[in-house]
Amino acid sequence: MSALILPAMVLYGFLGHLWDWDQGRVDHRVGYLLQKTINEDRLALESEPANPERYLKLARSHAAGGQYEQAVIVMEQLLARATPQAAWLGLQASYLYYRDGRAFGEDARARVEQALSLDNTDVTTRMLLANQAYLIGHYAEAIGHWQVLLASHRDDVNRTAIGNAIARAEARLPDAS
Repeated sequence: MSALILPAMVLYGFLGHLWDWDQGRVDHRVGYLLQKTINEDRLALESEPANPERYLKLARSHAAGGQYEQAVIVMEQLLARATPQAAWLGLQASYLYYRDGRAFGEDARARVEQALSLDNTDVTTRMLLANQAYLIGHYAEAIGHWQVLLASHRDDVNRTAIGNAIARAEARLPDAS
């Protein structure tokens, strides 16, 4: 039995990750199916460069693969070609936020301000702000953003999910105990 264990341990020591098993690494490679989608979206954009939906689809595909820098670039191209819309600015702010390691840099803050100046109830922007506030423990701030969405009477708001999120945040408020 030990004749099998020792060679297996030696082999694992050379080929495995015995010493750094707990060190996470980001794999920046994109799966071939997602890369296929990105390539198709890029070709579709090249065939219809005046169609804003083509830009949005390509940016979303890049983001789905964790390629936030490319998603930001595609959104910049869209915003340079067409009149900015709050949803587009909020989407780009989200990509900037994730590109920067879940941190609000100056670029992301500027896009958020632009989006909210165009539409104070933009779902993408408010959800980004609410989720970020919740993640850093600013529950009252998160609740405020979600309540703006609930009060907006927009059709593209998942009221049940937001109600559940508000309940979770309220339960975490310091004076809720």
